[in-house]
Amino acid sequence: MQQPSKHGLSHPRKTKIPFSYPFLAKVTRRNLLLSLLPALALSSCRKFRSDPKKITMRPRIFLEGAAPIPILDEYDVRLVQLGTIANIMTEEPTDRMFALWFSFDRRSAMTLQKETASNVGKRLHLVVGGEIVGVHPIEGAITNGVLPFVLSSNMPQENALFLYNELNTSLVHIRAEYEAKKG
Repeated sequence: MQQPSKHGLSHPRKTKIPFSYPFLAKVTRRNLLLSLLPALALSSCRKFRSDPKKITMRPRIFLEGAAPIPILDEYDVRLVQLGTIANIMTEEPTDRMFALWFSFDRRSAMTLQKETASNVGKRLHLVVGGEIVGVHPIEGAITNGVLPFVLSSNMPQENALFLYNELNTSLVHIRAEYEAKKG
């Protein structure tokens, strides 16, 4: 509580800190908060900086049979996740295939919806480093902004995890690079 002074101004009430240190005995909550404010301000101003050496993969998405221009690229991706799906090419129930799910920002999700709605029956290719690493058959419009890519059926778990980890690391630094250039 604030206690009024003889001049009508209020002074913060002193709160005893339950430590036996004499220099902390007269610390008020207000003074404690004011002393911590610069540290909080400095730590919140630090932005994550891009490290170009950590950008090892730039995912790009191409439409099968179209011009060799990506419809979506690394600046459109917001999140990538790794999962497994049942391999329908084998009767073994434990045989699983890996897939990457890409989530896009709102503008890119609208582009994805438009492209998938008008190109049913074609395929989207995930290209990393000039190689096709994943495929998505277009069966209808994708309206939720999440695009799954099935990786090659003969890709071992170690390679799928490596691809996923490198993509995640690269995308974090690509976003930081983009934000730094944007200003």
